[in-house]
Amino acid sequence: MKSTFLIISAAVFCSALLPAEEENYSLWPRRPAELKQARILMNERQYDRAEELLAPYLKQSGIAGREARQILGSRNVGRYLSREHPGAEVYTVRGGDTVAKIAKAHKCPQDILLLLNGIVEPSALRVGQKLVVVPMRLRMVINPRQRELCVWDGEKLVADYALTDVKAAAGKGNEQTTLKAREGYVDGAKLPASSPGHAAANRVLCLENGLCIAGEENPRGKTIRMNQRDLNELALLLGVGAEVQILREDPKPGQ
Repeated sequence: MKSTFLIISAAVFCSALLPAEEENYSLWPRRPAELKQARILMNERQYDRAEELLAPYLKQSGIAGREARQILGSRNVGRYLSREHPGAEVYTVRGGDTVAKIAKAHKCPQDILLLLNGIVEPSALRVGQKLVVVPMRLRMVINPRQRELCVWDGEKLVADYALTDVKAAAGKGNEQTTLKAREGYVDGAKLPASSPGHAAANRVLCLENGLCIAGEENPRGKTIRMNQRDLNELALLLGVGAEVQILREDPKPGQ
């Protein structure tokens, strides 16, 4: 039987591969040269230089902004789901500690804690054991007009995902809400958070405003759709209570 750790690990870095450099851009004659150069620099592992080239485009709408976010996100999401996370800390297990207790104290989702430390049996913690913990304080921005969902760490882009169905997010005006729940499903059945298979189940993210983000599952209510593998990765980045913005209109100057 596959361990929870192996099942999670198999799907984590699905979006971390850069798109091929020789893509067909014949329909876009005015593609900024900085984007092609940034791809080259990424492949050469010159990440800081690539990020400098991409910075002016990251918050732009349209094709150029979308590609810039995809390029940088393909690099950063892998870092944020690994021990290279910029906020990674080391915690020493004490008497009475459990995985759930440590995760709550450090605002580190339990499945992330399991993943980063290769923990197969959560009940087998040892006093003195060193664990890597990362506080997930990221925010999500849903842009229905561009069928796009981004994850940000302050002003730093972490990940960029495509949305396949955004009808449920239709409306007027921008909206602020929060992530209410990270539910797990297997074969259409919702698993309790305490279930051994919950960490490796397909995710559905539920927002305080009543919207859900789902892939293969079909929860009741208004649902935004995206690739299930991407969604499972997205769920690892966000903790319950994370800030969510639905960006239906361009922000006003100064916002």
